[in-house]
Order: sequence, then structure tokens, then C-alpha cells
Amino acid sequence: MIYGRRPRQLPVVWGVSIALAALIYWLEVSAPVLRDLVQPFYWIILAVALYLSWRWLRARSRKDRRGRDRRRADRRDQSSTLS
Repeated sequence: MIYGRRPRQLPVVWGVSIALAALIYWLEVSAPVLRDLVQPFYWIILAVALYLSWRWLRARSRKDRRGRDRRRADRRDQSSTLS
């Protein structure tokens, strides 16, 4: 695991992408007339898969930013001074 993240998202993203590409390929083989129409969808699927993989792999700090409350605890107890 990279910084506590689970790698489950990557196989799901790439599995769904390959399944969609296979479905488009099957459509292309079944109806060759659609070849020019479905070709851009391969690039769209690849771009989305790369983007989602990049979001998962992007650099994050080692410290757990979500583990503790970043707000100041003393501000919660103060009453509003808007009166």
C-alpha cells in the first residue's frame, strides 16, 4: 500500500476500461461500418483510465492530514460576538 491507500481502485479502473474496450471491439467486428465512429472511444477510455490512475498515484505527504482535527478546538467553545 502506498501511504495507507488500498490498491483496489487500480485493478477496477483498468478492468472496467478493458471490458469497455472489448465491448467496443466486439461492436466494431460485428458492424464494420461503425469502425470510424467508435475509434475515438478507445482514446477516451484510455484517457479516463490514465487520469484515474494518476489521481490514485499522485504524490501525497506521509503525514495523515485527515487523522486529526485541523480546526482549533478553542474556537468551538466561543460564542458568537455578532450581537
